[in-house]
Amino acid sequence: MDSWIVGQVSFWYTVNKVKPAQIVDYCINMFLDLTIPGRGAGENHWLMRGVRNVQQTAERTNREMDIRSQLRQWDHDFPEIHHELLVRWICGAVVSLGVTAIYQGLKPQYRQSSNRKY
Repeated sequence: MDSWIVGQVSFWYTVNKVKPAQIVDYCINMFLDLTIPGRGAGENHWLMRGVRNVQQTAERTNREMDIRSQLRQWDHDFPEIHHELLVRWICGAVVSLGVTAIYQGLKPQYRQSSNRKY
């Protein structure tokens, strides 16, 4: 019973304190870093490095705008399941599971006597 209370308190505290905009921004940046290719061959000249840098920046900006427009469309289509609410719930669930596991690990386990009669 006490671990349930610890899990609930940690869940709701996290849901109220988390900043979903920062988490969404971080996830978008991480996704863009993984999907947009880095430097390639033929960048041994300063002009080519500059051109490639402009191409990468433009591609990154376009993909970020696409992702954000899809998030806005999701919020418009499903207003009761706003993407920021989902982020809050997922963060709360992860923290709640972690805190409950730590609490269960630190809670003393009482042994019953071994002279039971069966």
